[in-house]
Amino acid sequence: GGDMKVKIIDRLYVIKLFSGLTVMLFILAFALNQSAWGAGTSSSSSSSESESAAQKREQANEYFEEGKKLQEKWRYKEASKKYQRAVKIDPTYAEAYSNLGYTYRKQEKYDKAVSYYEKAIKLKPELAEAHEYLGEAYADMGKFDLAEKELAILRELGSDLTQKLADYIEKVRKQKKLIKLIR
Repeated sequence: GGDMKVKIIDRLYVIKLFSGLTVMLFILAFALNQSAWGAGTSSSSSSSESESAAQKREQANEYFEEGKKLQEKWRYKEASKKYQRAVKIDPTYAEAYSNLGYTYRKQEKYDKAVSYYEKAIKLKPELAEAHEYLGEAYADMGKFDLAEKELAILRELGSDLTQKLADYIEKVRKQKKLIKLIR
């Protein structure tokens, strides 16, 4: 039974080798992780800033979602309060500014609406919905030249909202002509 001993030794050796490799891999992974972590923290403020930025967006998003639900129920005044909270928590939240503008427009507070749309566009120039909403607000205000400018931007962005705004401008133009005829 001499070769039985060899098999046991082999098995022990394999186990030792395997556990040794596992430990080595673990240490290696840890070391790599540490160095990557170290690289990230060399500018320690930036990683904590981005983390707090993500946390801010997460908090703001809760209000954003609440605002959206109210907006869908045409409760614009309440919705605008939620969006106000969202942009107060996260002043970089372009979509929240855009929706805030929308809720003010629906309350016929056009100047406020326009300023919020512009803020959204400043933060995120490619945000098509803000251009569309702004174009609609300008049309509502009878500023068709400015509405057309937003339409041109949507065309350039290749947005699927282009037609929606074009139709809206056309509709408001006709309404305003009718009102003039009646008066």
